[in-house]
Amino acid sequence: MTDSHYAARRVFAQHVPFAPTRYQCFDAARLIAESVVGTAPDVSCVIGIASGGIEPARLMADYLRVPLHFVTAKHNKGDTPWQQATSNVEVVVDSSLPECFVGTVLLVDDIAGTGATFSAVSEALNGRLDDDAAIMSAALFRNRGCTQPPDRWAWTVNDWVVFPWERPHHGSTQPLPPLRQVSAR
Repeated sequence: MTDSHYAARRVFAQHVPFAPTRYQCFDAARLIAESVVGTAPDVSCVIGIASGGIEPARLMADYLRVPLHFVTAKHNKGDTPWQQATSNVEVVVDSSLPECFVGTVLLVDDIAGTGATFSAVSEALNGRLDDDAAIMSAALFRNRGCTQPPDRWAWTVNDWVVFPWERPHHGSTQPLPPLRQVSAR
Protein backbone atom coordinates (compact mmCIF):
# COMPACT_ATOMS: atom_id res chain seq x y z
CA MET A 1 0.00 0.00 0.00
CA THR A 2 1.41 3.38 -0.92
CA ASP A 3 0.05 6.47 0.76
CA SER A 4 1.37 9.78 -0.52
CA HIS A 5 -0.56 11.48 2.30
CA TYR A 6 2.38 10.57 4.54
CA ALA A 7 5.11 12.76 3.14
CA ALA A 8 6.20 13.39 6.73
CA ARG A 9 9.78 12.67 7.58
CA ARG A 10 11.15 11.40 10.83
CA VAL A 11 13.27 13.92 12.70
CA PHE A 12 16.72 12.78 13.78
CA ALA A 13 19.22 14.97 15.60
CA GLN A 14 21.70 12.15 14.89
CA HIS A 15 23.51 12.56 18.18
CA VAL A 16 23.25 9.13 19.74
CA PRO A 17 20.21 6.84 19.90
CA PHE A 18 17.88 6.79 22.86
CA ALA A 19 18.06 3.48 24.71
CA PRO A 20 15.08 2.84 26.96
CA THR A 21 15.39 0.02 29.43
CA ARG A 22 12.95 -2.86 29.40
CA TYR A 23 11.56 -1.53 32.70
CA GLN A 24 10.98 1.94 31.20
CA CYS A 25 9.14 0.41 28.22
CA PHE A 26 7.02 -1.81 30.48
CA ASP A 27 6.21 1.11 32.80
CA ALA A 28 5.20 3.26 29.79
CA ALA A 29 2.99 0.44 28.44
CA ARG A 30 1.28 0.14 31.83
CA LEU A 31 0.70 3.90 32.05
CA ILE A 32 -0.73 3.98 28.52
CA ALA A 33 -3.04 1.06 29.38
CA GLU A 34 -4.18 2.88 32.52
CA SER A 35 -4.92 5.96 30.40
CA VAL A 36 -7.41 4.09 28.20
CA VAL A 37 -9.44 2.56 31.04
CA GLY A 38 -12.93 4.01 30.81
CA THR A 39 -12.73 4.68 27.07
CA ALA A 40 -16.14 4.55 25.44
CA PRO A 41 -16.67 2.02 24.05
CA ASP A 42 -14.50 -0.12 26.35
CA VAL A 43 -11.27 -1.55 24.97
CA SER A 44 -12.24 -5.03 23.81
CA CYS A 45 -8.87 -6.23 22.51
CA VAL A 46 -5.29 -5.18 21.85
CA ILE A 47 -3.60 -5.67 18.48
CA GLY A 48 0.19 -5.51 18.53
CA ILE A 49 1.89 -4.41 15.33
CA ALA A 50 4.76 -6.82 14.74
CA SER A 51 7.44 -6.77 15.41
CA GLY A 52 8.07 -3.72 17.58
CA GLY A 53 4.59 -3.57 19.09
CA ILE A 54 4.55 -7.16 20.37
CA GLU A 55 6.08 -6.57 23.81
CA PRO A 56 4.15 -3.41 24.72
CA ALA A 57 0.91 -4.94 23.34
CA ARG A 58 1.33 -8.02 25.57
CA LEU A 59 1.67 -5.83 28.62
CA MET A 60 -1.30 -3.63 27.71
CA ALA A 61 -3.57 -6.60 26.96
CA ASP A 62 -2.56 -8.23 30.25
CA TYR A 63 -3.20 -5.04 32.20
CA LEU A 64 -6.58 -4.48 30.50
CA ARG A 65 -7.46 -8.20 30.70
CA VAL A 66 -8.54 -8.36 27.07
CA PRO A 67 -7.62 -10.65 24.16
CA LEU A 68 -4.35 -10.05 22.32
CA HIS A 69 -3.90 -10.30 18.55
CA PHE A 70 -1.11 -9.40 16.13
CA VAL A 71 -0.73 -8.00 12.62
CA THR A 72 2.46 -7.44 10.69
CA ALA A 73 3.28 -4.12 9.06
CA LYS A 74 6.59 -3.27 7.43
CA HIS A 75 8.00 -0.28 5.66
CA ASN A 76 11.53 0.13 6.99
CA LYS A 77 14.25 -1.21 4.76
CA GLY A 78 16.03 -2.65 7.79
CA ASP A 79 16.98 -1.63 11.30
CA THR A 80 19.91 0.62 10.43
CA PRO A 81 19.73 3.76 12.61
CA TRP A 82 18.55 7.09 11.24
CA GLN A 83 16.85 5.81 8.13
CA GLN A 84 13.74 7.45 6.80
CA ALA A 85 10.71 5.22 6.52
CA THR A 86 9.11 4.68 3.17
CA SER A 87 5.45 5.56 2.71
CA ASN A 88 4.90 2.07 1.32
CA VAL A 89 3.48 0.04 4.22
CA GLU A 90 2.81 -3.66 3.70
CA VAL A 91 0.21 -5.01 6.13
CA VAL A 92 -0.36 -8.73 6.67
CA VAL A 93 -3.54 -9.57 8.57
CA ASP A 94 -3.36 -13.11 9.89
CA SER A 95 -6.35 -15.34 9.19
CA SER A 96 -6.62 -16.07 12.93
CA LEU A 97 -7.86 -12.51 13.58
CA PRO A 98 -11.57 -12.29 14.41
CA GLU A 99 -13.84 -11.49 11.48
CA CYS A 100 -15.59 -8.74 13.45
CA PHE A 101 -14.31 -6.49 16.22
CA VAL A 102 -16.58 -4.72 18.70
CA GLY A 103 -15.76 -2.01 21.23
CA THR A 104 -12.47 -0.16 21.04
CA VAL A 105 -9.60 -1.95 19.34
CA LEU A 106 -6.28 -0.73 20.75
CA LEU A 107 -3.51 -0.81 18.11
CA VAL A 108 -0.05 -0.83 19.68
CA ASP A 109 3.42 -0.20 18.23
CA ASP A 110 6.73 0.70 19.81
CA ILE A 111 7.13 3.97 17.89
CA ALA A 112 5.13 6.24 15.60
CA GLY A 113 7.64 7.63 13.13
CA THR A 114 5.28 9.30 10.67
CA GLY A 115 1.88 7.77 11.45
CA ALA A 116 1.78 5.75 8.23
CA THR A 117 1.85 2.35 9.94
CA PHE A 118 -1.14 3.09 12.19
CA SER A 119 -3.03 4.46 9.20
CA ALA A 120 -2.28 1.41 7.03
CA VAL A 121 -3.20 -1.09 9.75
CA SER A 122 -6.41 0.80 10.57
CA GLU A 123 -7.35 0.73 6.90
CA ALA A 124 -6.61 -3.02 6.71
CA LEU A 125 -8.92 -3.63 9.69
CA ASN A 126 -11.78 -1.39 8.53
CA GLY A 127 -13.78 -4.26 7.03
CA ARG A 128 -13.61 -6.14 10.34
CA LEU A 129 -15.12 -3.43 12.54
CA ASP A 130 -18.66 -3.56 13.90
CA ASP A 131 -20.67 -0.40 13.22
CA ASP A 132 -20.08 0.88 16.76
CA ALA A 133 -16.43 -0.22 16.99
CA ALA A 134 -13.53 2.23 17.17
CA ILE A 135 -9.80 2.04 16.69
CA MET A 136 -7.42 3.74 19.12
CA SER A 137 -3.65 3.83 18.55
CA ALA A 138 -0.88 3.83 21.14
CA ALA A 139 2.91 3.90 20.90
CA LEU A 140 5.64 4.09 23.49
CA PHE A 141 7.37 6.78 21.41
CA ARG A 142 6.36 9.44 18.92
CA ASN A 143 9.02 10.90 16.64
CA ARG A 144 8.88 14.69 16.55
CA GLY A 145 8.31 14.51 12.77
CA CYS A 146 5.16 12.40 13.13
CA THR A 147 2.35 14.41 11.54
CA GLN A 148 -0.36 11.85 12.41
CA PRO A 149 0.39 11.04 16.05
CA PRO A 150 -1.14 8.07 17.81
CA ASP A 151 -3.99 8.63 20.23
CA ARG A 152 -1.65 7.90 23.19
CA TRP A 153 2.15 7.92 23.58
CA ALA A 154 4.73 8.19 26.36
CA TRP A 155 7.74 10.07 24.96
CA THR A 156 8.34 12.40 22.02
CA VAL A 157 11.87 12.03 20.65
CA ASN A 158 14.01 13.65 17.99
CA ASP A 159 16.46 10.81 17.47
CA TRP A 160 16.64 7.09 16.78
CA VAL A 161 15.41 4.70 19.50
CA VAL A 162 17.04 1.33 20.19
CA PHE A 163 14.53 -0.91 21.95
CA PRO A 164 15.53 -3.64 24.42
CA TRP A 165 13.88 -6.30 22.19
CA GLU A 166 15.98 -5.30 19.15
CA ARG A 167 19.53 -6.12 18.19
CA PRO A 168 21.84 -4.25 20.62
CA HIS A 169 23.42 -0.98 19.53
CA HIS A 170 27.21 -1.11 19.87
CA GLY A 171 27.85 2.60 20.23
CA SER A 172 26.93 5.30 22.69
CA THR A 173 23.30 5.75 23.68
CA GLN A 174 21.45 8.41 25.60
CA PRO A 175 19.03 7.85 28.47
CA LEU A 176 15.44 8.96 28.35
CA PRO A 177 14.01 11.71 30.49
CA PRO A 178 11.74 10.45 33.28
CA LEU A 179 8.22 9.71 32.12
CA ARG A 180 5.99 12.44 33.57
CA GLN A 181 2.68 11.69 31.83
CA VAL A 182 1.06 9.95 28.90
CA SER A 183 0.36 12.30 26.00
CA ALA A 184 -2.95 12.16 24.15
CA ARG A 185 -4.32 13.83 21.08
